Amino acid sequence: MSDELRIGIVLSFSKGGAKANRSEHFEVSVTGDAFSHEVQEVGTDEEELAQGADVGTPGYLFIKNMDSTNYVEVGKSTGVYSIKVQAGESAIFRFDGNTIYAKANSAACLVEYIIIET
Repeated sequence: MSDELRIGIVLSFSKGGAKANRSEHFEVSVTGDAFSHEVQEVGTDEEELAQGADVGTPGYLFIKNMDSTNYVEVGKSTGVYSIKVQAGESAIFRFDGNTIYAKANSAACLVEYIIIET
């Protein structure tokens, strides 16, 4: 079976007369049926996001920072964070690694995330 994962992105920008709009949707075929949907408190010391026993290699990660003040950084190597999710923001990306590391800025943050094995 193909196209088991459907992802949509909508972007709309308007400031000072400049405008840009973009809408994309695409489908991804996945090899397994494992996923993990969690809410985890991420502290100011680096920690791993729990992936659940059934998720092998993460493929896509959706993450929402539920905090109203602090940002959370996310990466695939200890001490190396390529994604910053500001307070109240969400992000989705293809994850290229086995372990997902996260670290909150100045106080612990709750994050909701979905890891989908592809």
